[in-house]
Amino acid sequence: MNGFEILGLGTALPEYTISQSAMATFAATCVAPELTGSRNPSGLIQALYRRAGVLSRHSVLLESSSDDEATAERFFEFVKGPEDRGPGTAQRMNRFEAEAPGIALKATQAAMQDADISPAEITHLITVSCSGFSAPGVDLSLIESLGLSRNVSRTHVGFMGCHGALNGLRVAHSFAAADPRAVVALCAVELCTLHHQYGWDPQQIVANSLFADGAATVIGRAS
Repeated sequence: MNGFEILGLGTALPEYTISQSAMATFAATCVAPELTGSRNPSGLIQALYRRAGVLSRHSVLLESSSDDEATAERFFEFVKGPEDRGPGTAQRMNRFEAEAPGIALKATQAAMQDADISPAEITHLITVSCSGFSAPGVDLSLIESLGLSRNVSRTHVGFMGCHGALNGLRVAHSFAAADPRAVVALCAVELCTLHHQYGWDPQQIVANSLFADGAATVIGRAS
């Protein structure tokens, strides 16, 4: 058996969304005027966000879908000067630790339902994220919340960017190839809106315009 058969898929998103236009308006408040010279940051950011091809995004920072950025501003305050970089790494990681397990759980429950398998059948758990880290992590939270076996093999693929889930699938395939009885759950969870970057770096502004929050889980075995 050299293949990997997908038994079930599941996805999950935060409850609330913000339109791309409203997000662009908020993003302009995170750029210090001293960094832009005579350029109009709001107009340039709106144009870039329109060209991103994104209509709306889900975020764990929102408390409604009213396009009111006030909720996000409680986490990302108005820029205070050219040296302001927004919340520190500890603040962002604390919010990840609080929010990521719940979204990962919903995605994995949906995948298990799609695969029609019980928690006891899962032998390997792989988690993937490049937007947060905590210890104990999302993997232990899933084991406890789903009631997985205490003997489940767990692996985390961290900080590998957009191709992290592909590497996770390679790990899942390897586990399945090594043990034909293995049932592997792979959960990728990203909370990119926690990492909105202040400043006037073009690459960071592009990244700010594209990514959001969500989770996806695949369950498979050797085929």
